[in-house]
Amino acid sequence: MSPMNEAAWILEPKGDLKRFTAAYNAPSFDEIVIKNHAVAIQPFDANVRARAYINVPYPFILGNGVAGIVHEVGSSVTRFKKGDRVVSDTPTYQLKESKYGGWQKYVVSREATTAKIPASTTFEDAAAIPFSLLTAVAALHLHLGMNRPGTKCSGKALIWSASGSVGGYAVQYAAGLGYEVVTTASPRKFEYVRSLGASAVLDYKDDEIVSKLKGLGPYDFIMTASGDANGANAISEILQPGGGTFASVRPQSDEMHLAGNVHLIYDFFSMTTQKPENAVFTEWWYNTYLPSALGGNVTPTPLEKRPGGLNRIQDACTDVLEGRSPKKLILDPQEDDL
Repeated sequence: MSPMNEAAWILEPKGDLKRFTAAYNAPSFDEIVIKNHAVAIQPFDANVRARAYINVPYPFILGNGVAGIVHEVGSSVTRFKKGDRVVSDTPTYQLKESKYGGWQKYVVSREATTAKIPASTTFEDAAAIPFSLLTAVAALHLHLGMNRPGTKCSGKALIWSASGSVGGYAVQYAAGLGYEVVTTASPRKFEYVRSLGASAVLDYKDDEIVSKLKGLGPYDFIMTASGDANGANAISEILQPGGGTFASVRPQSDEMHLAGNVHLIYDFFSMTTQKPENAVFTEWWYNTYLPSALGGNVTPTPLEKRPGGLNRIQDACTDVLEGRSPKKLILDPQEDDL
């Protein structure tokens, strides 16, 4: 007998979430069903809910990152069995099917985009880490050409806005390879960013930030983890006179005034592993890198576990969009409202 499933449904564009029953979907041959114990509220998901950031077929179940226990496996699945603790990125926004939506109790996902959680790692940390870590690593490694761990490198990397989750993981990745990492942050976060591996941290609001960062360069790799126009414009100036390329978590906008010899690279970095052309990277990510990261090879983003389960996801989304929590917000869909 299939278990009873429930979800936080969005019924229309920009609509409020409603908790209703949902179908329990058996896995196809290469899929698994996960009893979902932790979801991290990502700005991307919150924007889809509140601002219809991308088109989805309503009613719909949002969310694409979960951590929990394998409940059922498809016929061709070999890496997982019932009872395994796993973290998974689901193809919610690629295939636009609600069975993959993370904001429900029983979620379908793919074997290929799932990793085992080490025994020492909580479901909460396992849910909080992958989205931002993948964004940082995909941008630096796949799109800018930074090496994988295991190689010792020299040179410099500039990470603009390093105190958030994406920026913090970018610092750790680059520093772990041996790069001297120069960063920006607010002064109250200087020590935290240094603890992640940054060799220099400057105030992004400093009137002389461009000249100071330029003096510390040149840089082999540059990434902005905030994606704001001020940061992009500053990077464009820093890259002069020769120009160059940098990665951004947001696309180029009208407020960005980039020089003609400066190229901004943007992608949905967090969805890198959903693309068939990235199969080699995907296998490395879930089989090797992510398990080691979850096992203690990265310092996790500070998180806050919120009570209330599915009934409190919308409140958490609002807090994320309005900047009311500096920590990654985590909820357990199995919990009832408190």
